[in-house]
Amino acid sequence: MKLTDFLISRQHGLSRNISKDNERIRFHDIHTTLEVNEWNILQIECFRDFISKYTFPLNEELSKTDRNGIRSNIPEPQVLIQKKIKEKSESNPVIAMYLYEKSQLAGDSVLHLRSINKFEQMWLPYFINFRPERRDNPKVHKRQFFEYCQSTDINFKYSLSDSQFESDGRVRTLSFAFNSYVLLMYVFDKDNLTQEELLTFIDNLKSST
Repeated sequence: MKLTDFLISRQHGLSRNISKDNERIRFHDIHTTLEVNEWNILQIECFRDFISKYTFPLNEELSKTDRNGIRSNIPEPQVLIQKKIKEKSESNPVIAMYLYEKSQLAGDSVLHLRSINKFEQMWLPYFINFRPERRDNPKVHKRQFFEYCQSTDINFKYSLSDSQFESDGRVRTLSFAFNSYVLLMYVFDKDNLTQEELLTFIDNLKSST
């Protein structure tokens, strides 16, 4: 599949039944709420501004059409939050979320949650500049009323068009199983959101039934 086609396909199958306020996110299709007291809900313009300045990796495998189409077709997060820290800055951890119908990610296959997480990682080199030392084989974890997978830490470097400096970043991909839906989370930070803090955040996912 061409990268542009992949990105366009990811604009379909998203839940349209999500509501937000200053304290929680409600995912009505999966009867789940997420408490976000320690996080700020960002406007989608923050994502658009970042993508407009972000320098994507050069990849000779991509056609000219794909290279031109990546910026305009990358799916916008349904939820974008940033960790509250005393001094707000661009280095505060950010989490982008997408709630998909499982069939949109797995098609007619019976892809396991772990396979979905590995598939998400497979596309990352087209979007971030890193060299994976090994293929990550994430484990399935049971937590409260759901199962989830988490990748290992993926460290990368990036630059923006309005800056002369290269920055260090880290991303962790998480996939959560909710019956016929899969919640994807991409956790971006600069090594300042510990695994313990991330697990505490995950525990804020509560059943609303």
